[in-house]
Amino acid sequence: MMEFSHFILACVGAAAFFSAPSSVRGDCSFGVDNPAASGCVKYDLSALQNPKGYTVTDEDSSTTSYVLNVCGNVNKPPACSSQPVSPAYQVMKDHCYNLGQLSTQTAYPVDPNNATRGVRVVYYNGDNSTDVSRHATAHIDYGSLGIGDVENGRRRLEGGLRDVSASARIITIDFLCDASSHEPEEAFEYPHHVYRVTWRSAHACPTSMSSTACPAPPFEANWQSLSMRPVPTWFSDVKFGIFIHWGLFSVPSFKSEWYWYRLMTGNPEFVEFHNRVYGCSGVQPEKFPCTGEEFTYADFTSMFHAEMFDPDEWATLFKNSGAKYVVLTSKHHEGWCNFPSAQHWNWNSMDVGPNRDLVGELSDSVRAAGLHMGLYHSLREWYNPIFLQDNANSCNTTNFVDEILIPTLKDMTTRYKPEVIWADGASGDNPCSRDSVKYWKAPEFLSWLYNESPVKNSVLVNSRWGTGSGGDYSTGPDRYTPGKKVSSKWESCFTIQAHSWGFDRTEGIENFFNATALIYQLVDTVSCNGNLLLNIGPTADGRVVPAFQERLLEMGKWLAVNGDAIYGTTPWKFQNDTSAKRIWYTQSKMTGDVYAISFDWPESVNGHPGDIVLSQVKNAPPTVSVQLLGMEGALTVKQSVDGLHITVPDVDTIHLPTQHAWVFAIRGLP
Repeated sequence: MMEFSHFILACVGAAAFFSAPSSVRGDCSFGVDNPAASGCVKYDLSALQNPKGYTVTDEDSSTTSYVLNVCGNVNKPPACSSQPVSPAYQVMKDHCYNLGQLSTQTAYPVDPNNATRGVRVVYYNGDNSTDVSRHATAHIDYGSLGIGDVENGRRRLEGGLRDVSASARIITIDFLCDASSHEPEEAFEYPHHVYRVTWRSAHACPTSMSSTACPAPPFEANWQSLSMRPVPTWFSDVKFGIFIHWGLFSVPSFKSEWYWYRLMTGNPEFVEFHNRVYGCSGVQPEKFPCTGEEFTYADFTSMFHAEMFDPDEWATLFKNSGAKYVVLTSKHHEGWCNFPSAQHWNWNSMDVGPNRDLVGELSDSVRAAGLHMGLYHSLREWYNPIFLQDNANSCNTTNFVDEILIPTLKDMTTRYKPEVIWADGASGDNPCSRDSVKYWKAPEFLSWLYNESPVKNSVLVNSRWGTGSGGDYSTGPDRYTPGKKVSSKWESCFTIQAHSWGFDRTEGIENFFNATALIYQLVDTVSCNGNLLLNIGPTADGRVVPAFQERLLEMGKWLAVNGDAIYGTTPWKFQNDTSAKRIWYTQSKMTGDVYAISFDWPESVNGHPGDIVLSQVKNAPPTVSVQLLGMEGALTVKQSVDGLHITVPDVDTIHLPTQHAWVFAIRGLP
């Protein structure tokens, strides 16, 4: 694994945390570590200086705001005349929200593995004293930048300006080496108070190299500093992953992976099933009398053998499904670990049960198949006595976190080098145990992860680290389906089996989503800027049952033909069609081609092929061309008032390259 590319700005007063130049034409050169050459790549962004900064206007065009110039001061609007000179501020109506008095100024490479791609410059302001409570939908007017003409100079600022008094602001500028464009772009990203500007320019390309190293400021153990970390780029391109819920709960395979919790809290359905099938649970004997032998949840270890588990077979299935990453349960809320853990003696898959390192075996096979490997890890453990004691102490003690959780996470990370750490379960009976900082100490672990761990360049974490937590991407509620674009990168974890994450042998085939529904979920998610993490629940003996296999392989067949519309794409300006709700759009990052993905095939009219009408495609140029992926040749198209009409091939759908949904690649749209 390549070392993290480090950065230090060589501006006036440069130090471990750099200071912006004090004059408009000040020096703006810097260097970042080049992993390939083990040296320092130098840049000079002084040509990008713009004394006017960015001009921002409200939706009604009544207010002008001047925002941000990384290489010097901007001309101060009248509302800011009494404010100290600063390189960045924002004006709304009569308020001047000064973004120049920054508690942190620093920068890192945009891509940790490729320092020459560009650099992320970060401004953080911890002062929320100025009242700017008015929410405004805003525009950025590029015409005032003085760096050349920009087509469609006024672009909508997605999501509008936020209430900057509600939280500290973080502003980042990603300077990308791109000789073809001088155009700033804007977008909100997760968390919501982070505002990102991307500036592509030849001036962001390297100017020289030296063998001198470039020391880096570390990521500190707080969410503010951690949010500045550039996110490894691989995750936004892969789009589709496999989630695996496998553990001791896979032995009963009854209703839910929360079997132990349901049992111990006296859920009648679970207690009665357990007492009848396995033996007396000892739960509420006065309510659930039982005369057989005792059988506790821990006794399931003698039945968890994983004797049919073939990690290479699993990895091949996942690869053939079209998935690009895998997230395996290393430990669920029951505390059982699928790997040898010194903190979980006699409660892990090596000491008892399978007597195998399940995490290690699958990690090796998944990587050998060319996929990214990640690990799910529950923060809490329902019945760990140390965790329960911390809760009883109102979290005035954090012994569980200090002695169990963080050592386990560090050991797991060092040993298996996961590229995703998927946290969950940051809650307990006492509300105090939901705090990401005071109890879970998540920033403490993540600062180690980002600064020192063997996966600091490639790992991502989700956002389930407790209240107030951040993350490299957002994980909404289970089976999250917003149906509209989410500006920050997000992930939907979704199940094939309708009601359970672990395998549930009580459900019939009617409770498994079919391939069309799952492909629809994938397309819906990707078009709205998300990744789909699709869950399977293996059996206790280590099998992926045919119902799961069939769905995954059908998705793989579809992606083999239509993958260009999924992998490496970005949301288009429209996510779905207004008149045909079962048409979704994506756009290729590389080519700019737009993909219309339709889950309906038009019926023929009077014996002639029907048309698909894309109502969101307006004013297409005469040179536009459309191709059905999987078939050769361009289709007949016609631009009408109601949208772009595409005449589909005159063939029966059973003879089309794929089933479930059909992808039309539209080339030549402006």
